[in-house]
Amino acid sequence: MKNLVIGDIHGCYRELNDALHNADYQEGDRLIFLGDYIDRGPQSREVMEFLTSLKNPANVYLRGNHEELLIKALDGDTSAYGVLMDNGFISTLKSYGVDPRTLSYSTGGRHYIERDGKHVLLDNRELPAFLRGVFPPEHLAFIEDTRYYFETDPMFFSHAGAEPSIPLHEQRGTDFVWGMDSSFLQCRFNYGKTLVFGHFHLPVPLISRGKICLGMDEGVRILIMDYSPMVIVDSDSGYWEVRDEWLLL
Repeated sequence: MKNLVIGDIHGCYRELNDALHNADYQEGDRLIFLGDYIDRGPQSREVMEFLTSLKNPANVYLRGNHEELLIKALDGDTSAYGVLMDNGFISTLKSYGVDPRTLSYSTGGRHYIERDGKHVLLDNRELPAFLRGVFPPEHLAFIEDTRYYFETDPMFFSHAGAEPSIPLHEQRGTDFVWGMDSSFLQCRFNYGKTLVFGHFHLPVPLISRGKICLGMDEGVRILIMDYSPMVIVDSDSGYWEVRDEWLLL
């Protein structure tokens, strides 16, 4: 059994399969997903169907900021829905069969759905009903059951790393999701563990100073933890070794 850490997927189902192939994924391998399963790419539904079909109880499913926003929108947060729509959620809705021509947006920041020839405002009551009518219950249950972080003795896994220069035990779960401050990538703070995360879309993986970033634009990267040294592969056949000395602070 191998342990594979999978970075942002963002609806890129074909690229996910390519990366798994390049990592020589076998049934029974443990998969640690770093979140951001949906949006931007064209196959969010296929990604979710794959994730919910996996049977290995050792798998770990972390929450990304896109899942966090969707959970808020499901609770009626119209602002969260607006942020999603500005960041590729329309591709997710299309993958679930929503005709984008039925969606509209006003300059006042309000979103509408066309229903029976009328434009219905997606307010804090209509929005949850609309979303729950789009997503299968098992997909929503999966998203709502995702975790903020996962850790082993030497490593700490989250979607977006952590807040700069604050001990991990002093941070909130949501601090591991947003990653708004890219200075985190350069900070030399010793968190006591190697942080493995995605979120930041980099042309090559970051392997430095107690950090491994698997974020990739329009593709998927995977860390294979069981090789010595560890190895990163991606959907474009990229290959990088992760030597322990490169992770020292």
